[in-house]
Amino acid sequence: MTMKRLYVFLAIAASAAWMPLCGAAQPINIIFVLLDNCGQEWFGSYGSEENCTPQMDKLAREGLRVANCYTPTVCGPSRIVALTGRYLFRSGMVLHHDAALYGGGGLDPRREITFARLLRDAGYRTAIAGKWQINNLYNEPDILRQHGFDESLVWPGSIDRDKVGASDMEQFAQAIRKADAPFLRRFNSNIESRYWDPVVIRNGKRETHPGKFGPDLFQEFALDFLRRHRDQPFLLYYPMVLTHGQSVNLPAVPTPLNRDASRSHKELYAGMLQYADRQVGELVAELERLGLRERTVVFVATDNGTEKALSARCNGREVQGGLYQLTEAGGNVVLFANSPTIVPVGRTLALADFSDLLPTFCELAGVRLPSKLKIDGRSFAGVLRGKRGATAPRRWIFNQYGDERVVRDDRYKLYSDGRFFDMERDRDERDNLAESKDRAVVTARNKLQAALASLPSNAPPPFELRSLSSFALRHNRREW
Repeated sequence: MTMKRLYVFLAIAASAAWMPLCGAAQPINIIFVLLDNCGQEWFGSYGSEENCTPQMDKLAREGLRVANCYTPTVCGPSRIVALTGRYLFRSGMVLHHDAALYGGGGLDPRREITFARLLRDAGYRTAIAGKWQINNLYNEPDILRQHGFDESLVWPGSIDRDKVGASDMEQFAQAIRKADAPFLRRFNSNIESRYWDPVVIRNGKRETHPGKFGPDLFQEFALDFLRRHRDQPFLLYYPMVLTHGQSVNLPAVPTPLNRDASRSHKELYAGMLQYADRQVGELVAELERLGLRERTVVFVATDNGTEKALSARCNGREVQGGLYQLTEAGGNVVLFANSPTIVPVGRTLALADFSDLLPTFCELAGVRLPSKLKIDGRSFAGVLRGKRGATAPRRWIFNQYGDERVVRDDRYKLYSDGRFFDMERDRDERDNLAESKDRAVVTARNKLQAALASLPSNAPPPFELRSLSSFALRHNRREW
């Protein structure tokens, strides 16, 4: 064999080695958009009658929609499962821990590996725009880079020290030590703004932007990242601050499309969701303009249900928000994916949970999973791409908050306390079938009970978990 033929042979072999992993001549770009505090009942693709999400509904209609996607029912735990592909009982962080606001520790890169880190180490350019929350970025200024992000523009989510004095901060610290939930709830009005006059951290440096609207800054950053890396494989993690309120005391804000703050809470919230929908549409349009649409998969999800004070008309009934609850309104969230060439049009996957995102991203990118960590997620990349013979990877999905656990299949749902429901007929969980003697019901219950029994106990938390809900639980108060 001549040297020329040898070089050709090696080139062909290298291509063959790459192709089975990524499945395309060029690496697949990944964008993961995550909306904050918004249940399925607000999305037309899931039956909403509120007419707030036409751009995202089009993506869901023309891509793959997950009918039932479980995730922990509050911000921090949900993000941890998505980022790491691991259930909460493995880390012990089974309650919400607002590290950005209360400190005390955060997601540790020595213990957990994120999808961003895996893809960056495989040659992807990576960025995050929006909300992180699961570390305190002032206490750990380099943490986003350690977690795998080359570039970042994030809302820090701490108390705004430009607005409070040293004595106020000492009171705040004392209240944290005492787990004084009522004081902390009031004091949280001093949190850094994520909306009007926002405070952000850009690649480690704090910035203030008087007169600006925070979501516009994150959108500009995201679009600029796409433009600068159009010729490289990239991962953009876009955890929007929309549609979460500014604070627990300011549950909804006006957007640049309608500055009237006197509207009802529901009208303001709908405006926030419409603004997020508009931004997702702009993001997709920019991919098309840059010629990136065909080799980019856009995932859209929500991190948990809507706050309890809100309801929306969906599938002919009024659905109350389920934030913090393991009901379907709290933990069964939106997830769909779209690409005009990679994802065949108009299909539905019955079951997935947030742990499945990491292995799915890795399979799409041709990245092997870490061998030293137990990953609970199961890739649905084959189903996503419509590969011949690909089957749904799950027969059940799992959710957890604190000591309460739940599993469900495409029809039935079992709680760890024994409650059992037929989700096909009883979406609102009013008819407990725990004592049913019907053979089909008993068989389904036994299968789900075996799934629950197969999961280990909670690992101890790595530190004391701090959030309004954990403080309230410590004092046996009702969660806010």
